[in-house]
Formats: sequence, C-alpha cells, structure tokens
Amino acid sequence: MASKIDNLEFINKIDKHGMLAELERFPDQLQEACQLGSGLKLPADYKKINKILICGMGGSAIVGDILIGYLKSESHVPVMVNRDPSLPAFVDNQTLVFIITYSGNTIETFHNYEYARSKKAKLIVVTSGGKMHQEAARNKIPYVKVRSAGLPRASIGLLFFPVLNILRDLGLIADKKKDIRETLLVITRLSKKWGRHSKPPQNRAKALALSLCGKIPVLYGATGMMDGISRRWKGMLNENTKLFASHNTFPEVTHNEIECWQSLKELRPYFKVVVLQDIMAYPEDKKRLTLSVRILEKYIGKTETVAPVGISSLARVFSMIYLGDLMSVYLAFLYATDPSLMPNIDYIKKNL
Repeated sequence: MASKIDNLEFINKIDKHGMLAELERFPDQLQEACQLGSGLKLPADYKKINKILICGMGGSAIVGDILIGYLKSESHVPVMVNRDPSLPAFVDNQTLVFIITYSGNTIETFHNYEYARSKKAKLIVVTSGGKMHQEAARNKIPYVKVRSAGLPRASIGLLFFPVLNILRDLGLIADKKKDIRETLLVITRLSKKWGRHSKPPQNRAKALALSLCGKIPVLYGATGMMDGISRRWKGMLNENTKLFASHNTFPEVTHNEIECWQSLKELRPYFKVVVLQDIMAYPEDKKRLTLSVRILEKYIGKTETVAPVGISSLARVFSMIYLGDLMSVYLAFLYATDPSLMPNIDYIKKNL
C-alpha cells in the first residue's frame, strides 16, 4: 500500500490536476499571503466596532473558525462565523463584517453582502474576483483581491492573512511579524519533510494516510485552536478524499460521545480516531484526553495522536492545517481518487 504513495508515476497518473504540487508550493503561497491586506485604506469609523462576523462557505468560512480559536485569548471583541445566507439580527453599524469568497460567486455569501450593506455594517470583502469583486469596487466597499490560481480549499493562506493583517491594522490584535516569520520557516521545512519524495514513517502525512485507509476517520480536537482545525481536516477529507468523516472537541466529547463507543460492536472496526493535540490545552483537558484514549483503545484499538509543530500559536495552527491537507491528498491517492475533482458539488452549483 505504501508503494502507491511513494510511486511518483502512480501519483502523476491519479493527480491529473496537480493538487499535490499546489500543496508543495504552500510555503510560497504563505510568503505571498502574509502581505495581503496590509495598509488597506479603511474609513476612520471602521475602528468603532464591537463585534466581528466572518461570512463564507466551505474553505472560505474555515478561515473564521481558525481565527476564532487562534484569537480567543487576545481579541476583546467577539468573533463569529456565519454560514447562513441570512445574517444574525445583531448585525448593525458597529459590526465589522468580512465577506470571504474565493471565487467571488458564492450565492450564500453574496446574500450576506447585500444584507450587511442594508444594515450599514462595516464591510470588507476578500475575494479573487467574480461578481463580489465587481460589486465591492462599484459600491466603494474596501476589498482585498487575492490571486486566482488554484482551488479555494488549497488557498487558505490567501484568505486567512488579509483578515489577520486588517485586524492588526485596526488595532484589534497585536503585530504578528515574529510569528509569521516562524510560520514561514516551519512550513518550508515541513514541505520537504512531508512532500512526495519523503517516505513513511518519517513522512507523517503519508503515515497517517496509511493508518486511515479503509477506515472512517473520527477527529477529536481540543477546544480552542484544534476545534477549527479538526473541522478543516473533516472538510479536506470530504472534498479531497471523498471520504465521510466526523469531528468533535474535548472536553465536550467526555460529556456525551465517549459513551457511544461501547455500542454497535460490529461497526467498531470501521472507525479510526485521530486526536489533534494542543500543547497549550488546560491540564485537566490533557488528563481527559489521556483517559479518553484509554477508553477508546479498549473499544476500537489503536488511536492516532498528532501534535502541532512550532513555538508560536500561528506556526502550530498552520503546521496542523498543512498536515491535514497533505494527509487527505495522500489518502485520496490510496483510493485512486483525483483529489481536485468534486462532481457532486459542481453539479449542485451548476443547477442552482
């Protein structure tokens, strides 16, 4: 099985649209992305806000989930994500609303844009073009236009850093230059360690893919940063690998879901639990995790535990994102699946 993902000829045959190559260029994407949004001209009253809403779908909305975990201990205003075509009733002229759509043509997000304008919210658009870019330019809404060169789910750096830099420029968070430098160094190193030319077990992304092959992944992350990341992993397994996956968070798992593993004995062999560790988790949560793994392995056998790389929170976040992205693509290859194609999603979009 390992020979499949170490066979470059096989990879090239399956990966017709170059998803793996796109991920191997991730360090370059981050180098470009870390400047996006810096110095964006915003009206003076954009600093007069008391809440932040991030609107998007799929790979665009995940930016908000990751930011919530990353900024939880720093942001003095609430940050929320909206995946609904409508907006919460609390949106008003003191709400900073980020409209994130890589394509610029996401229907649900365009509805968010229109509703937010009608509520006089402070809007910022992040997009690569499309109808959203045209509307923002015509209505003089501040926007960041990112490069359009890949799939939305492989462009998370281009969507994440504009928001981060704008929040910094508005004085809502501290400067992240040092953390960004470390993140670039970490991801550059990992791109070689986890790339196509590296073999398992040293290649953690490939080793994890081999462990999950033939299984239904269940992703458990610690509340905080790993909450958004476990959701990211689920989405990449869904879209790249075409594989069903579920995700939940600690400590919530220990208040309900931990009980379900004692039932349905005939189904247990089909599941594989992956625990996404956070070295900054509360001590009691670390103990909960240890106890939970002991219970899980009694019922379903060996679990997989993955931990972030890096010192800063930003480096740790992106190391985990990168591991999950690469793992999902290698796992797609094990199923002889082109990770770029999404025929069902495309069908729905085409016929809406």
